[in-house]
Amino acid sequence: MIQQLTIENFTIFRSLSGQPHAPLNVIIGENDTGKTHLLKLLYAIVRSLEEYQKKSVASPQFAMNLAKKLQWVFLPQKMELGHLVSLGTNRLKVNMQIQGKELQFEFGKKTKSQIKKLSFSSEHKVKAIFLPPKEILSIFDAIVATREDKEIPAFDDTYLDLVRDFRQPATSGQLQHQAIWHSLSEATGESEIVVEKDGSIWFVRGSEKYNVHQIAEGIRKIAILHRLMHNEMLNEHSVLFVDEPEVNLHPKAMVLLADFLYQLSESGIQVYLSTHSYFVLKRLEQLARRHDKDFLLIALRRLDAQSVASFHRLKEGLPDNPIVEQSVALYQEDVELYQSKLKD
Repeated sequence: MIQQLTIENFTIFRSLSGQPHAPLNVIIGENDTGKTHLLKLLYAIVRSLEEYQKKSVASPQFAMNLAKKLQWVFLPQKMELGHLVSLGTNRLKVNMQIQGKELQFEFGKKTKSQIKKLSFSSEHKVKAIFLPPKEILSIFDAIVATREDKEIPAFDDTYLDLVRDFRQPATSGQLQHQAIWHSLSEATGESEIVVEKDGSIWFVRGSEKYNVHQIAEGIRKIAILHRLMHNEMLNEHSVLFVDEPEVNLHPKAMVLLADFLYQLSESGIQVYLSTHSYFVLKRLEQLARRHDKDFLLIALRRLDAQSVASFHRLKEGLPDNPIVEQSVALYQEDVELYQSKLKD
């Protein structure tokens, strides 16, 4: 789907370009290195293409759609696009290669709500899904009330779009990857999600029925993914963006979720995820090595006031990074404590 991305002067990125993207792409870095910004930029572009396909309108309309999507995904100050341009620079530039076609756009520091320099091909059949760290089921009504009813910027478009995709009715088709899905479902309590005709959301476990607030947040998050598969919002044309999938999950479920994301990437769904979890990162590295897959690792770090990226292939092993370094540091401290106790 997405083959390449080059950006200049986008938020804390002065420049970013590197190796071709893969069916599965992992973004790591400490806090405030731009992981979510990178995911959201990719999502805003792909989702704009998806919405453009549905409207079948002329090219200038796509520029308007993209500008509005960037506004509502990032919620910049005063909703002005110019605030996405890096401090101390004058112009943001983006070049994306998607499905063999090139998409380019740029705007300046003083831009408010229009993108005037844009070129792209409309021959894209894509679908974009974004799973934020926080699940949406417990705040479903709040998202609808503030964004659909009043257009108050309390939630960005990653939440509103997910609500709209979630509400689509389930189909009667066969669920993909039943085996791995069963393992993941088992690890999170084997709860089935049910959406009633009145829009209310329930979890069914055996003969018992629970509302969303009675179910652990990690299970709610998995249930969202389950629903998107059942209503075919997540399909072979999809690019799936997952921001910190490990939040509120037990390590066993983290590993199983990593397995599941790998299976999705094998079925034609392109996956992008950011993570702080050693369990998720290590499991994806193991899968890349075991199956000889060219998964891309984008490692971000702060250099002065900007974020810089290095690119690695997970099948070649994990490069030095803060996640591994902290895990090693904890292990070494454990060894020292054990040795100290033996001396006593």
